[in-house]
Amino acid sequence: MNRVKSSNQAKPEQPLVYLTALLFLLLYSCGNRTDLSFTSWLKNQNIKLSIGGASQNTTHYFKLQSSALKIDTIFRSMQGPYDISEFDFHEKDEKLFWLKGYSSKIVNTKSGSSISDGYMCHNNLNISKSNTFPWRVKTQGTSIRLFTLTEGQVSVQLPDGFAIPIPASQAMTIVSQVLNHNVRDIDLLVSHDVSLAYQLQSELDHIPIPLYQQAAFVTKQISGPDGWFGMPRLCNDHYLDSTKLKGDQPSHECKISYAEGDYNPYFDSFGRTYTGHWKLPLGKQVLTTDVTKMLDLQFDTRIHYIGVHVHPFARSLELRDATLDTSLYTAHIENHDGKIGVKSIDNYSSTEGIPVYKNHKYELISFYECTDTTDVHTAMATMFLYLHDKQ
Repeated sequence: MNRVKSSNQAKPEQPLVYLTALLFLLLYSCGNRTDLSFTSWLKNQNIKLSIGGASQNTTHYFKLQSSALKIDTIFRSMQGPYDISEFDFHEKDEKLFWLKGYSSKIVNTKSGSSISDGYMCHNNLNISKSNTFPWRVKTQGTSIRLFTLTEGQVSVQLPDGFAIPIPASQAMTIVSQVLNHNVRDIDLLVSHDVSLAYQLQSELDHIPIPLYQQAAFVTKQISGPDGWFGMPRLCNDHYLDSTKLKGDQPSHECKISYAEGDYNPYFDSFGRTYTGHWKLPLGKQVLTTDVTKMLDLQFDTRIHYIGVHVHPFARSLELRDATLDTSLYTAHIENHDGKIGVKSIDNYSSTEGIPVYKNHKYELISFYECTDTTDVHTAMATMFLYLHDKQ
């Protein structure tokens, strides 16, 4: 008891000591959080730029072939066999490389020849473990997906001077899935042949402008009361102020609320449930989703590339700035005539970019028109935005 009592008899200056220590820890912690950004990490690397040599600014290509996938029946979107492959680039003497582009083609494994991308459901390039990065990855989502390819959009090429930075030793994962909407009598083995374009920082005479990818996707409400995700029903009847997100009624707060932790678009605290993969009705369908929280904009920046993932019967996917009531980009989708499938999907690429702001609201609007009566088709509508990582 005496020792306990003695230890609790603090000297007059001890509170000041404790306060000083606490402030130091807080400052140190804040400093560490700042240093977790890519730009802060880069400043501490003492990168030496290449000043010549035959390999200067050379683009390298990593090739990978998925395992053979059997197509022996109709596989609608998201139903076909898939393969998951993990790899790294074996550039052990490098600190940093830059992803420039990504492509995949469907190959008949027996003949070795390329065949229609109508057999490609999707091909994804994911970061295997973001917690092994020396900086904090800004991309949010259930998987840290860098590129997504799909029927009608089988390649991504980022604009000149822009790239995604990746630690050279980072493990990556490729997910390859097949599709077959039209051919019932079939017995085919195929693979995804993937090519990833990248540059080594040690061979560059400049630092590319860093990009990070953030997906935004349409959700469809499937149960619960009417209303927008995360908002009381009363809020839907009132215009939202673009800066304070308040309704017209005095003292009525319409701020969108989310549970702590990662954003989950599939349910909210008001009893609504949603899905990002829904069954298509016959005819036209337009869905609008507030994607402000999904975008997770931490600073004002610009979009320099947009890729799109949709299913057959999609007509368009539009990104809007709801604060300014303006359309930022609309991707148009062309479907095949006489058969089910996506022929082509628009993409956006620009060195100038589209400005976006952290205090604005954003919406994604999908337009589908299903003309097939089999009642088995599903929809997804995702934009993959590649934004300038300014912090």
